[in-house]
Amino acid sequence: MATNVFRETQYVLDDVFVRFWNSLAFARTANRNLEGDFKNLRFATGQTIDYRLEERYLAGEGATATAEARVQVIRPLSITKQFRTMIEYTGFNLTFDRARDEPYLEMANAPRAKRLANLVEKFIATDNFQVQTYQAVGTPGVPVDFNTILTADAYMTELAIPEDGKRYAAVPPRIAANLSNDLFSTFNMTVNTGALIDGFVGHLSGFDFFKTNFLTRQIAGAGEAGGTPPAGFLLAGTVTNGPIVGGNTISVTGLGQAPGTVVFNLGDIIEVDETAGVFMVNPLTYEPLAQRAQFVVTAQVISANGSTADIPVNPTIVIDGARQNISAAIPQGAQLLLSASHNVSLAYHTQAVVFAAPPIKELRGGVEAVTRYSDLYKLSMTYSLGADIRNYEQLDRIDVICGVAINPEFAVRIRS
Repeated sequence: MATNVFRETQYVLDDVFVRFWNSLAFARTANRNLEGDFKNLRFATGQTIDYRLEERYLAGEGATATAEARVQVIRPLSITKQFRTMIEYTGFNLTFDRARDEPYLEMANAPRAKRLANLVEKFIATDNFQVQTYQAVGTPGVPVDFNTILTADAYMTELAIPEDGKRYAAVPPRIAANLSNDLFSTFNMTVNTGALIDGFVGHLSGFDFFKTNFLTRQIAGAGEAGGTPPAGFLLAGTVTNGPIVGGNTISVTGLGQAPGTVVFNLGDIIEVDETAGVFMVNPLTYEPLAQRAQFVVTAQVISANGSTADIPVNPTIVIDGARQNISAAIPQGAQLLLSASHNVSLAYHTQAVVFAAPPIKELRGGVEAVTRYSDLYKLSMTYSLGADIRNYEQLDRIDVICGVAINPEFAVRIRS
């Protein structure tokens, strides 16, 4: 590789890499420790590795003990996405426009880095994180205020989500503006000024806040027609496969919709009405919480007859043992509730998102390529420079491959 070409490719890569990192939010706050398993290898998209969550055991008191089977929670992370940006330069561009001089390259690098970061953030937040989060606070249609944030913080603590300085809150811009106004009226100006630099709400109630454009409004399915649900909810049928002691399916009847109606959408949150006596539990004490049992719908549900539906849900229902997540079996005839359409914010711990962007194998044959891996950022990016002699053009390409896995038990959705 000629010295001047290497210098140019290294300059472009370093510049784009730093700009890319500075444009990330969800990826920056994610757990990226799996990158160490990737960095010395060259993986193709589709490669999967497993990671483990912390194990749980019941323990007990007294001299006599009963052995517990060791249950490891193993989940996969797959490298499934390849994001790229490519620019072509004609011979005239290169000859007369100084298109590849460093000052002009910067004008191209900034938007390219931002666009790559946007694709990664959408992949993490919109396509995965938002639709997999099932624990929720707040009321659809009611603005987020400081009390909502305090409730999210309390709920996360009740769910034994670590309080170790790695909690984050992601909010859409308009919700951030409303929240900022609420903080100005709640605290003195000195505290607020320090908390609202560059639109960041900063560190508040245990969270580092940031604004994001990649949390979208959850549009709820039709649920059950009529009835008198609580504020912010729709009725969602009564259980027909109870008592439900496990699994990932809740069957309902009584929806009263027209045949072929979309009764539930991917990402909808359903709750078991409190009259059924089924609640979330503290995973350390296994005591019931004041929160109704909550689940997220994992695929769109169309009711063929308009009356009945089988709802695929997460998390897997567990009513006893070390992984218990609800207080009791869901009884036959229990009334379900569906969160009405709502804006989504997310409060989460860094363990909620596992992200990896390993090196991609560099192209060979008439292509100059440089890969940058950062031990600090735990991310990789590849820059390739080639030529199309048929059309006398130079091609300049940047690639990032990545994968994400979500651990939704470490997150809480904030509805508004």
